[in-house]
Amino acid sequence: MSETNLTSRENLPAAAIQLPITPVTTPSDSSKKGNKGIIWIIAFAFLVIALIATFAIDLKFRMYVESVSPVFYYFLIAGFIFAMIDGAIGMSYGVTSTTFALSMGVPPVSSSAAVHFSEILSCGLGAWVHKRMRNINKRLFWLLIIPGIGGAVLGAYLLSSLEHYSSYTKPVVSLYTLCLGAMILTKSIRNRSKTFRGEKIKKISVLGFGGGFIDAVGGGGWGSIVLSSLIAGGRNPRTSLGTVKATRFFIAILSSLTFFTMAKTIHWDIVTGLVIGSALAAPIAAKVSYRIPAKTIMFLVGIIVILVSLKSIITFLLKVI
Repeated sequence: MSETNLTSRENLPAAAIQLPITPVTTPSDSSKKGNKGIIWIIAFAFLVIALIATFAIDLKFRMYVESVSPVFYYFLIAGFIFAMIDGAIGMSYGVTSTTFALSMGVPPVSSSAAVHFSEILSCGLGAWVHKRMRNINKRLFWLLIIPGIGGAVLGAYLLSSLEHYSSYTKPVVSLYTLCLGAMILTKSIRNRSKTFRGEKIKKISVLGFGGGFIDAVGGGGWGSIVLSSLIAGGRNPRTSLGTVKATRFFIAILSSLTFFTMAKTIHWDIVTGLVIGSALAAPIAAKVSYRIPAKTIMFLVGIIVILVSLKSIITFLLKVI
């Protein structure tokens, strides 16, 4: 190396002559990740064993558990399963929970209220993560959030006002979940290598209002409708996902408040079951659900939602006829 090059190199700042350092994943890093997974599994197993032991030993605890409505345990298990599915494919928690609640004979108002309330915590954590990853488009956020809240509040108000006509609103909501089930099934079958890119959506506010209204009336669909429309319109999938998740948090809060203010009856056993079940699934979903093929889960979810929705619609038609 010439003297001139040495002199010019010595005059450069230290940061300018440092070579780029490529992070190397060592065996210890992978072992740490594996240890974390084992710790989560051991902690969950310990919790289950502790609860079973307490139930067997403590008479008061056993009597309290037996006095709780069986509906709570049904939705506790359902909330856990649906949250695991949502963790695997990133959608369908609302539609699966609502469809299950309707199949159990729960009125649409209580179904939608329970689903929205149980989504507040998970959506809030998701929005916080996306904000830290800078996946939120602020302009898109404000275009969606204001009309989305307006549509959600209006939908919750109308559904609560029609609580006396739940026998008629239930098949309408089932028809909506049937359409969402068909949408999920279509996504699972469609070849992912052929993604549609249509004209970029310009009327974001109209999309937000319609998505919020339908989401409140049907108990789910904000992500399926709004996110799918944004991505199909050519918008960035990462920022679209983060923005839709962030707006979902506020829509879930406002929808829940409207339902709890307007509705005459709230099934708190269902609400509590879904909240606890989804909360228990949250730390496990990331460790387990990614091992299952997403397309397989989407296909099964679509089939189940379609069949259960058809059952509700056919039952209503048979009563009318």
